Amino acid sequence: MNNHIAIVSATDMEIKPLLHYLESNAIKHSPVKFQLKDLEIDILITGIGILHTTYSLMAYLSEHQPDAWIQVGIGGAFDTSLEIGNVYLIESETVVDFGAQDKDGRIINAFELGWIDGEEFPYSNEILSCFYILTEKNIPFASGMTTIHSHGSRQKIEKLTEGLHGQIENMEGAAFFYVSLMKSIPFLSLRSVSNYVEDRDTSKWNISLAINQLNEKIISLLQQDTGFLKSIH
Repeated sequence: MNNHIAIVSATDMEIKPLLHYLESNAIKHSPVKFQLKDLEIDILITGIGILHTTYSLMAYLSEHQPDAWIQVGIGGAFDTSLEIGNVYLIESETVVDFGAQDKDGRIINAFELGWIDGEEFPYSNEILSCFYILTEKNIPFASGMTTIHSHGSRQKIEKLTEGLHGQIENMEGAAFFYVSLMKSIPFLSLRSVSNYVEDRDTSKWNISLAINQLNEKIISLLQQDTGFLKSIH
């Protein structure tokens, strides 16, 4: 029996090495459908940001029902103890800057405002959590923080520490977690660190390293006789 999964990415750039691998090692049924041994793989490019991601995920689910799916991408480390290039399993996501701005500039989040119950499904402890992670995967964990823009101002970054935040900044994670939990789809999310979230200086970023490490990890998981699927079934 074949297993059917989707690999979800905001851009094709972030999974270009994976696409090259599948072109060479899998049966190609279409530009976005591959067969690797007993694994059916759909490629879903959502576009950048919460809006594009949510629409793309729901449009895909209107026609497909994967056994599981995996979000992969790069992001900026809000936590500087994380290493640039390293790949992390994202154990939780939260949306930052969603709420109301107080007079001192602090964002009063949606939970404080009473817009959302932080203990009502799919939330727990005011975050969206992934329950499919197994420690035996030997991939370090990190928390995600989903934003509508990448932060590049020290003043703004310092303000973020006063409220809900995570270790790796991205612009799609919470949408993926939310849809996965609401639709009861087993899922994993992997992020590699391309830069630190600090005063914006792209000369310090290493996007190519982050992409290469990310793709090495996902290809390695796919090569493990699909055994990694046990962690998301």
